[in-house]
Amino acid sequence: MKYKAFVPGHISCIFRPFRTDDVTTTGSTGFGIRLNLGCTATVWERDDEIINISINGRRSEASITHAAVEAIAPGKGFEIRLKHDLPLGQGFGASASGTYAATLCVADLLELDRKDALSVTHRMECTMGGGLGDLLAIDSGFGVPIRESAGMPYVSGRTSDSGLSFEKLSLLVFKEPLSTKSVLSDEEMMSRIAREGDKSTSMFASDRTVDGLFKASNSFSEEIGLESDEMKGALSGIRKEGYKAGMCMLGNSIFTTAPYDVLNDMFQDVQLLSCGSYAGPIEVTRI
Repeated sequence: MKYKAFVPGHISCIFRPFRTDDVTTTGSTGFGIRLNLGCTATVWERDDEIINISINGRRSEASITHAAVEAIAPGKGFEIRLKHDLPLGQGFGASASGTYAATLCVADLLELDRKDALSVTHRMECTMGGGLGDLLAIDSGFGVPIRESAGMPYVSGRTSDSGLSFEKLSLLVFKEPLSTKSVLSDEEMMSRIAREGDKSTSMFASDRTVDGLFKASNSFSEEIGLESDEMKGALSGIRKEGYKAGMCMLGNSIFTTAPYDVLNDMFQDVQLLSCGSYAGPIEVTRI
């Protein structure tokens, strides 16, 4: 029997990291956009203890997903096929969405509580260099969730609905990804991100509109200093055409209100995608 699940991706517009000695309270606050593009997992059980994972048709180590599946189902083997709509390592929560999709399927297959899938995904994300808040937002069910308190969903992590939505967004992805792990392990950078994250979150709280979202997001990315020259030039060019644009955290990528065809005329040698925000449920089906 095979199980299938779609888990949405997530753009973190602003994040304020919280690292503690307790993984259940480790994570981030801030806000972002839950996307109608994400990861679809198809999972079935094997007769041995081997866990085989492929991503978009290619065999992959997928260490975070592998560790999470081992933790939720020790001694059992699975075939896991992950299909990502969004590029990996570019600020779209791919690690969280892929791991959560896989563990949700395993949980349903073994008749476990789905909160077990949440718990193990959060633990592996936070301890193995994945994201620090995508899972909380991904599981929220809101199109533009606000991460009010950091940590594991249903433990210390809490979200609220900003009330915003995006029918249409475009994503612009540059070739070279930004290393999430290297940024999250840089203590000086993390201190700056924490300081600016608090400021930008307060900015958005005082103007909870689409304009306010982009204004706060732009302030955050500019102040923390992770915008490359290529990124700065692209953001400036898009804004000059009258559209809103911001940097995806943490990725060498942009989310914008500019239509796909406008971006296609403006940029060469970049990946472009069209999407929208997603407030729908996460469902697992048996196939």
